[in-house]
Amino acid sequence: MKKFVKSRWTYIFPQDKFCVLFNSLNLKTQFIDKQTISLVNFLKEPRTKSEVFCLVEKGDTEKKDFENIWKQFIQLKVIVENDADELAELVDWSGQQRSKKEKQMSGNIKMNALRVIITEKCNLDCKYCFVDKRKTKKAKVMSWLTLKSGIDNLAKLCNGKAIEVQFFGGEPLLEFELIKKAVSYINQLKVKKQISQAHFGITTNATLLTQEKAKFFKANSFLVSVSLDGWKKMNDLNRVFSNEASAYDKTIKGLKILRETNNEIGILVTPAPETIEDLANACEYIIKELGFKFITINTPQPVHGNWTIDGAEFSKQIQKCHKIAEENKAIINSFGTRVLFAINEEKPLIFSCAKYNDYYTATLQTDGLLSPCIVSWDQPDILSKFTDLQKKGSVFSKWKLTEPYFLNKCLNCPAMNVCGGPCPLEVYEMKKFTKPVDIERCKFFNDYLPWATYYDQEINL
Repeated sequence: MKKFVKSRWTYIFPQDKFCVLFNSLNLKTQFIDKQTISLVNFLKEPRTKSEVFCLVEKGDTEKKDFENIWKQFIQLKVIVENDADELAELVDWSGQQRSKKEKQMSGNIKMNALRVIITEKCNLDCKYCFVDKRKTKKAKVMSWLTLKSGIDNLAKLCNGKAIEVQFFGGEPLLEFELIKKAVSYINQLKVKKQISQAHFGITTNATLLTQEKAKFFKANSFLVSVSLDGWKKMNDLNRVFSNEASAYDKTIKGLKILRETNNEIGILVTPAPETIEDLANACEYIIKELGFKFITINTPQPVHGNWTIDGAEFSKQIQKCHKIAEENKAIINSFGTRVLFAINEEKPLIFSCAKYNDYYTATLQTDGLLSPCIVSWDQPDILSKFTDLQKKGSVFSKWKLTEPYFLNKCLNCPAMNVCGGPCPLEVYEMKKFTKPVDIERCKFFNDYLPWATYYDQEINL
């Protein structure tokens, strides 16, 4: 007679009035009462269906209810046959996912977006900035020919479809004339039907904004993302000029101009050790006091090593942010958004670096070289030319195909398929600089995941 056992991928997240059964491989969830949990726990050891039913008969569960529960357990793979080789099945499944991605990259790589580092220079001197060369003589500015070439190559890769160009820096408004020239050129490509549509974005500190610039962004349907960490005292902890003078008032003035010209505005908040405990309060201030309804919370990135903030606290703050946003009809985009997306869509996130659907994003450096990473882009050994993208085994494809579950401990983590293991940048840092895995990132996922499995779900028991 067949025996069954709880799947190695099944996790139990107890809540006050119910429990969540979560399968870390297929990301399926099931809400059950606490009485039913005893069945799952009973199946930690191999049991026949009859043995489990004998346990049920001692309780209040009727036979028809047991049959429904058993059927769901099988369908959702809460339990599996005792002789199932789940690790072999994982290897096979992840191999299939890799083959699909390799096939996608063997022809024309689908890339529809560029983060353009139009300048490395900046008029601020933010303490947490990862653009090291922004205040030195080595800081570079992109030439028009380099920018034009990048736009042309992106248009070719899209085969007449829509493209997205995000102007980044440094402070991109230092090169506003170059931005105008690029937008004009891209609009000409649209008229010539070399692309179907163009979407523009810019990340700025807003201190250099004028009516002219704001009207230009509005006329070309830019999403203007403005960096602001909260109220004045909080913002001044990190976002300052080189003489330590506050940038807050000038940023608020820039935001006022953007609002007066009816621009689409997003606020970028960067958590830091000295501000993390006030992250939710900062978002509430931005939503209620300043009136901005779209906030992106930046992800701590390992460009100088591991995360500098506590991962569990980061998780708890983002959970609070979601509640605040929900109450005020605002939108919060954060590191947790990928978790919610993966669970809601039951779509494991492996081989998902800088990717939306089947299309990729890359960073165009000031010298015209491409980085597969949109966070840290100046390591010489990960850069390539557009012409190298289609070559078999290109740097770009190797980066995007970094093996998931890089660490053995990943396979024993409930978040393995909403995290996928260390990202390509983290794997690169670990291999090149022998840095340990970022435990704070792991702490974030392990704290956030149980909450995410039932957030915004209708629970009927």
